[in-house]
Amino acid sequence: MSFQKTFAGRVKGWILFGCWAVFIGLNAQTTVGAQSNVTVRVMAANLNGDTQSYQPFAIRIFQGLKPDIVAIQEFNYSNNMASDFRSMVDTAFGTNFVYYREPYTDSGDIPNGIISRYSILAAGSWVDTVQSQPNRGFAWAQIDVPGTNDLYVVSVHLLTSSASARSSEAANLKTLIQSNFPSNAWIVVAGDFNTDTRTESTTMTTFDSYLSDNPVPADNNGNSNTSENRNYPHDYVLPSFSFTNLETATVFPSHSFPNGLVFDSTVYTPLSDVPPVQFTDSTNAQHMAVMKDFLIPAGNDSGTNPPAIVTQPQSQTNAVGTTITFSVGASGSGTLACQWQFNSTNIAGATANPFVFVNAQLTNNGNYSVIVTNLFGSVTSSNAVLLLTNAPPAITTQPQNQSVLAGQTATFSVGATGTPPLNYQWFFSGTNIAGATTNPLTLANVQFTNIGNYSVVITNIAGSVTSSAASLTVLFTNPMVFAQWNFNSVPADNNTGTGTTAPSVGSGTASMVGGVTANGTGFATGDTMLDPAGSTDNSAWNTTTYPATGNNKTAGAQFAVSTAGIQNIVVSWSQQSSKTGGKYFRLQFSTNSGVSFVDFPAAAVLPLATNFYAFTNDLSAMPGVSNNPNFVFRIVAEFQSTATGSGSAAYVAAYSGSTYAPSGTTRFDMVTVSGTSYIVATAAVLTSVAFTNDQFAFTLSGSVGASYVVQTSTNLAATTGFRFSPTFRPIFSPTPT
Repeated sequence: MSFQKTFAGRVKGWILFGCWAVFIGLNAQTTVGAQSNVTVRVMAANLNGDTQSYQPFAIRIFQGLKPDIVAIQEFNYSNNMASDFRSMVDTAFGTNFVYYREPYTDSGDIPNGIISRYSILAAGSWVDTVQSQPNRGFAWAQIDVPGTNDLYVVSVHLLTSSASARSSEAANLKTLIQSNFPSNAWIVVAGDFNTDTRTESTTMTTFDSYLSDNPVPADNNGNSNTSENRNYPHDYVLPSFSFTNLETATVFPSHSFPNGLVFDSTVYTPLSDVPPVQFTDSTNAQHMAVMKDFLIPAGNDSGTNPPAIVTQPQSQTNAVGTTITFSVGASGSGTLACQWQFNSTNIAGATANPFVFVNAQLTNNGNYSVIVTNLFGSVTSSNAVLLLTNAPPAITTQPQNQSVLAGQTATFSVGATGTPPLNYQWFFSGTNIAGATTNPLTLANVQFTNIGNYSVVITNIAGSVTSSAASLTVLFTNPMVFAQWNFNSVPADNNTGTGTTAPSVGSGTASMVGGVTANGTGFATGDTMLDPAGSTDNSAWNTTTYPATGNNKTAGAQFAVSTAGIQNIVVSWSQQSSKTGGKYFRLQFSTNSGVSFVDFPAAAVLPLATNFYAFTNDLSAMPGVSNNPNFVFRIVAEFQSTATGSGSAAYVAAYSGSTYAPSGTTRFDMVTVSGTSYIVATAAVLTSVAFTNDQFAFTLSGSVGASYVVQTSTNLAATTGFRFSPTFRPIFSPTPT
């Protein structure tokens, strides 16, 4: 299938394409005449809320941002009749806009679609074969934009199930596009990719092979993430290389965004730029709107020749640390643009000819190519191979200290660069370990004899380098629970509305802080999954009277418990909020009896009201927590802005359809503190070694509770020794038990 600009008529009604009968919803439309330098705004929009049907907040965003072409996901509205969609498009965009919606109509279907200011010449839907029960496909449309070319837009909504599923979808879509669209077409793939990162392999690698993610749009604060909580890059507008030449700034009355815009109504200021958008509109949407603008000239230039490579980039061999230059010679009509690639992946910002970078390292070895584009097509050069040689080894990541339980496996690794091959020799306390010539070094079933320092010497043809020493500590105990609150009645009374704040394991105190009070009797049904009491006598601590907005991270439940003699502290608990209770909480800890508190790095997020959620915070690396009789921790309500790094400086309700209220409740259950005994076997040290009156004496310093074997040698091999007889009594300090 291919489409040409000579498509003569304008259609209203049904177009039969393959096995799909698809409807293009047209209305009275003004034909776009000859224009010059027309800006076309393309948007990716999955702006539905939890209803998966477009609501007024999404309509206001469309009205305020004024896109010309929208790749829309979850395209449902009102009763999903043709008249409903026509009404939505008229209200959100204008009566001169047209649309195409995929023909999925069953309950729970979330079709993709395309809405356009310009005529849709043809449209259809490709089946997404990766889905087990398809409820949306890949919606495409050929759009009669101003200028010499048509624009081919594909609206996508990739799966949330796994990165491998999205990778398969991306590969299938690439095949469909290359099989059905003209080879040098202007193409935009836009929508909800559901990717966790912009480098998700191989989803984004596949798209980057024929589409451009650069420049990356962002909001006023430079945040390019587009998920509801602004922590994942889910949504994209990706033009083909031939279309990137036309990218231009996205302009509003008070701001210009050279890379395009991620629109968040809670971040964008002033909202007077985008009436009738309201401050909270984006908080109701599943995703942020993403847009890029393209400046399209209406007429031809002096020619219509696509680019051609005249001189290919040349392979080269250089020394590490030198400056590398690649260049290409090309011809073609109009302005030629370059995008350099390394191993077939775009190099960010590498759009100049020649391409130059300094201080080349071994990681730069590989294939370099360039894509040259103009308004009439693109061409990819052959690969130029860069080979850097004769670099001595250099350590990029030193071996790290290890602390493991006796009987477990310890692993030491080192990161290094240098001209291959790299050779490794590991050392234990300065002595070669026989056969330890691989990276990483793995020690199975470690015991006290393995305690000490480990290092590695790396060599190649150009030299050698020695790592720093990493110590191995062996813990001779297992993790244990030394304090726990299950809040159940003692003795059991088969009533979840009664309970106790006395610890069910160990000792400690529990209290409410920051003005928080008990709700009702102070107890309600707890977590029936984690609490061994099941459901008949399972209580949780039920708290309320959390503060209104203005006091952040001050109110909640506080627990004091001594960690004397305990290390590797882990705090876990289960928590549930009512619909109007808080969504975000933070574990804080104090090493000075609650005089001051430190935030645990990550907030606790309650994804949905009325469900218990389990949280675990590992404090083993936090200074002062271990072996501390003055340890205190608390779980306190937190503003959305500090919990997520974005959003409002206010408390947010746990249920997205509710409003936070100080009268909302939150329950705590199974508050548990665990750790390991503060007994660590350390390497033995011999001092005061001497012969006196034919008596051999020395002092051994080590760990109480550890066992040591005393060996001696004169001219024997270093690893050979013998045990002293039972009548020999060395002096131990401290005395082993």
